[in-house]
Amino acid sequence: MTDLDGGVVKDTRLKGYKEEIKSKDIISFEYQGFGIHLTCKLNSGKLKITSKGGNKEQRDGTYFNLDYESKDNKLLNKLQDIIEKYNISKNNGYEYEVAGLPEGLGDYISVTYKSEEKIWKYSNQNTIIGEEAKNEIYDAFHACAKENDLDFNSSGSNVQLYDDATIEYLQGTWEGTHFGKKYEVIFEDNNIKIYEDDKLTDDTNYKIIEGHIVKNKIKESIENPTNRYDYEEFKTISTISKKNDFTIIAYFLKESYSTCDLLRK
Repeated sequence: MTDLDGGVVKDTRLKGYKEEIKSKDIISFEYQGFGIHLTCKLNSGKLKITSKGGNKEQRDGTYFNLDYESKDNKLLNKLQDIIEKYNISKNNGYEYEVAGLPEGLGDYISVTYKSEEKIWKYSNQNTIIGEEAKNEIYDAFHACAKENDLDFNSSGSNVQLYDDATIEYLQGTWEGTHFGKKYEVIFEDNNIKIYEDDKLTDDTNYKIIEGHIVKNKIKESIENPTNRYDYEEFKTISTISKKNDFTIIAYFLKESYSTCDLLRK
C-alpha cells in the first residue's frame, strides 16, 4: 500500500496466478469495463450467459440486459481464442486500486478453467484490457445473443429493464428530511401536493416519464417534448422517482445535486 495525493493505493501481484495457462477449457468468464458487464458460466454442460450495457439513463433504446442459457457452447472457444490472441494472461494476478475513485474508470477480467487455473486482473483507475480485445469480447457475446434470438438493445433484452413508479404505486403520503427540512409529498390520482416544513409549495398535476415524476407542464421553450427534461420541475423538489417497493427518491437539482428518500407514511 502507498499514498498517492492523499489516497491509499494498492499496486500488487497476487500469489498463485501464473502467466502460462495450460488449459484451454474455460468454465467461467467475466468482464466488466467500458460500460459493459458480460459473464458466462458452464454448469452441467449448459452455458448460462448474462450481458448488460448501454445507456440506462437516457432511455434511447441502447440499454440492454440479457440473462439466458445458450443453445450451444461455442462462445467459450471464441473467448479462449481472444485470450490467446491478446495474451490476456500476461501480468496475471495484477491488481491496482486507488481508494476513493468513482466507479467506471477501470475494468476487470476473471476466467476460470476446468483445470482450476485462473486469470484475474483488475484496476479501478485505468483499463487493463485493450480496446481491441474488449471489442472482440463484446462482439463474441453480441453474436451469441443474436444466435439465441436476443440482441444488445432494449427491444432485444429479456430482463425487465426498469422498475418505474405507477400512479397506483404512488398513491398516498410520503415523508422525508433533506438538510434539516421536512418534506411531505401527497399523491391523489394525477395530482401531487408537496409541503416543505408544512408549507405548501406545489399543488399540480404530474406526469411519469422515463421513470421520473415531473410537473405535467411542458417548458415554454419546447414545442415537441421528447424526454423528461422537456417538462417543468416542481418548485422545491425537482423530480421524484421510485427507488424500490417501499421508497421513492426526491431529487434536488436547482442549486446542487442531492437527494433524499421519502417513505410512505
